[in-house]
Amino acid sequence: MLLFTFESGGRLPEHRAPGQVVIHCLGGELAVEAGDTRHRLSGGEVLVLEPDVPHSVEALADSDMLLTVCLG
Repeated sequence: MLLFTFESGGRLPEHRAPGQVVIHCLGGELAVEAGDTRHRLSGGEVLVLEPDVPHSVEALADSDMLLTVCLG
């Protein structure tokens, strides 16, 4: 698990993970691009991505995100 704190406009560029990805927006607002879909997450919302799905994250406001990658 990793905890990210973003200022508004902060980004994680597109990348892939070898396991299932769980993105939990703890506070603020995030835009997650996954494949051809854009998801908008607010505090308390969770997005689960299958392994190897290309994705990126942008903070639309000051935000906290908990990222979990489930391997095996």
